[in-house]
Amino acid sequence: MSGVDEVAGRYRTVQLGDHSVRMLLAKNPAGWQEALSMVDKHADGVVIAVNGQVPDGEDLSWLWDVRFEHFEETSVVAAGERGTDLAVRLGYAGVEHTLVHDTVRAIESCPPGHVEVVANYTAFLQLNRRIP
Repeated sequence: MSGVDEVAGRYRTVQLGDHSVRMLLAKNPAGWQEALSMVDKHADGVVIAVNGQVPDGEDLSWLWDVRFEHFEETSVVAAGERGTDLAVRLGYAGVEHTLVHDTVRAIESCPPGHVEVVANYTAFLQLNRRIP
């Protein structure tokens, strides 16, 4: 595993303007916990993107099963079609956050440097299509 850089775009790092962006995919609460544990808390920005399309599951009650509390020392940008739902969850977790629905714009709103992005399935696919 130490030699694996990316699998189907997961864990890949791309350049977007002044941002070096590492993209992580999470599909279910256990996967979210694992992906969030991999986020570099010293990154210049953290973007979490959530959609609620059929492949993702339209019911986002699972957001309450994910521990976002360990980001209470980190500013997060909530993004995606269901970014508002995520922002509510982050608020209850005590996480300082902003809301920028468009994931590319959310990345661009972060300070220049390294940005960690964690996204669910369709948000991840959309971002992969938009970033070469």
